[in-house]
Amino acid sequence: MTISPDTPPTAARSLQWQVVVPVKDTRHGKSRLARAVGSDRADLSAAIATDTLSAALEAVGSARLVLVSSDVTLSGTWRDRGVRVVPDPGGGLNDAIRAGMRVAGSGAHVAALLGDLPALDASSLRRALEVAGLQGESFVPDADGTGTVLRCGQDFTPRFGAASASRHEADGALRLELPLPRLRTDVDDARSLSRARRLGLGAATRAVLHHRASGWIRSMQATVHRFDPETHTGSVLRDDGVELAFEASAFDSSGLRLLRIGQRLTVEVVDDLVVALHIVGVGPGQPIR
Repeated sequence: MTISPDTPPTAARSLQWQVVVPVKDTRHGKSRLARAVGSDRADLSAAIATDTLSAALEAVGSARLVLVSSDVTLSGTWRDRGVRVVPDPGGGLNDAIRAGMRVAGSGAHVAALLGDLPALDASSLRRALEVAGLQGESFVPDADGTGTVLRCGQDFTPRFGAASASRHEADGALRLELPLPRLRTDVDDARSLSRARRLGLGAATRAVLHHRASGWIRSMQATVHRFDPETHTGSVLRDDGVELAFEASAFDSSGLRLLRIGQRLTVEVVDDLVVALHIVGVGPGQPIR
């Protein structure tokens, strides 16, 4: 189901959603970012969770927000802000969500929200909850369409994880293809972090990137190896011969109109993925767009 941003919310505003957010202990979270960010992984994990929770708090208020986590620091911070905090039972993501649902109570309207949405804003979450309030059981898929970022309903069985969208759909939940990229961009690797950066990150994640990113976002010279003018995807060769791919988003945000094989570029790389590219002009600070 695709919803226009102008679809009237009608009675959905009055539905009292209990938002359950599971967050893994940030010392162990974001394992797929380990190679890219190294020792900064824990700080980045905590920042991503903080921005997700901040948006949820603004959207529904502390009385309707449940954090499920065994992260002592994070739990203490959000408990002090009036959020209900439940210890993570340790059985995985779905087990954590079930623990939060028990706190919300049988028959409650529960919205299970992933805790790794650093670009999320309150208006996007509110809009999704308004639309979900017009349905029965529903879910919002991630940007790729295969995972799930939000599952809404009553006394449902959470089936988060790889390919969760098809499992939630098989349970009878309605797929909501909402045009809300800030909600649908979850972060678990360098590629998705790059997508979230282009959307605009929350304050906590933005601060980590600002203060620490110079250590793991590398700038280097490279040579165009492949370029498809229709898909705007391709690859470059580092000076040591290693090939690095770039997606359409990197090219589209560069301001360049075309690339030719053998062309020299300056690229920014995270975890062997090119996230930005440009031509450097003559003299310092003179990029050519």
